[in-house]
Amino acid sequence: MEHTYQYAWIIPFVPLPVPFAIGVGLLLVPTATKNLRRIRIGPPD
Repeated sequence: MEHTYQYAWIIPFVPLPVPFAIGVGLLLVPTATKNLRRIRIGPPD
């Protein structure tokens, strides 16, 4: 039973990376789409 308690502290921290990843993803999506549009359209004349 002591082996289980050794890793029990990590359980509250497991959900934390999920909203963090969603937030970072939402920040990066507009930049990525803007870059993809530039690549697809080509350089300005």
